[in-house]
Amino acid sequence: MEHSLCAKIKTAAYGARPVLQGVDVTFFSGQLVCLCGPNGSGKSTLLSLMAGLCESSLTVEGQVLINNQNLSLLKAKEKARLIAYMEQSAFSAWDFTVFDFVLQGRYAYTSMGFYSQTDKDFALECLSLLGIAAFADKKIMSISGGEFQKVRLARALCQNPAFLLLDEPASNLDFVYEPSLLKVLKELAAKKNIGVILSMHDVNLAARFADKILLLGPQKSPLFGPVNDILNEENLEKTFGVAFECQKIKYFQSLQ
Repeated sequence: MEHSLCAKIKTAAYGARPVLQGVDVTFFSGQLVCLCGPNGSGKSTLLSLMAGLCESSLTVEGQVLINNQNLSLLKAKEKARLIAYMEQSAFSAWDFTVFDFVLQGRYAYTSMGFYSQTDKDFALECLSLLGIAAFADKKIMSISGGEFQKVRLARALCQNPAFLLLDEPASNLDFVYEPSLLKVLKELAAKKNIGVILSMHDVNLAARFADKILLLGPQKSPLFGPVNDILNEENLEKTFGVAFECQKIKYFQSLQ
């Protein structure tokens, strides 16, 4: 089944300061989409709105639709089965084991809050997908920041959502792991029919792995479409305000 997630945001503003304007984009399951743009361009705001979250200080004119339903009308568990959201940073007040922390991603599927063996098996599968099954029994407060970032991602995957929204998932990760993470996410999008939408600063990595790009910047409306249509010198200069040079790199089989 193909799922759709549509953001129609005429404006989103903190007081008199607009953060998003003229956003009208539709994402589909099975694709990896990267949101790129300078700091303050609204990447995190857009992801949070698509997750059904809105800060009290943010005034929004618009709506988000999932499978043509208004997201705000769905119950919490219904949302959690469709959308998993991982914000930039988070911490836990409780020192869970890695396994128990990831297992919490299955809460939306539980009855009376009890986890089934199927839930536990799925949690182990998610840990394995990210290469962290070996420290399933470790306490989360004893692992590094980069390891905890992978654990948080595993918990989001454990929701088995139609859409996975990730705000800078590569933060705290070393540069060697970043392309590996993007490769895993691209494969997950295709194999599990998940729409993966993530924000990132590295335009080169986005060019290598994304199916589509959304450029958010000072231009009147975001620029959205296939990588080869969107990532060009003119669009990048409009978005970031500096000159770019784009070349096709045979090694990566993508623009850089």
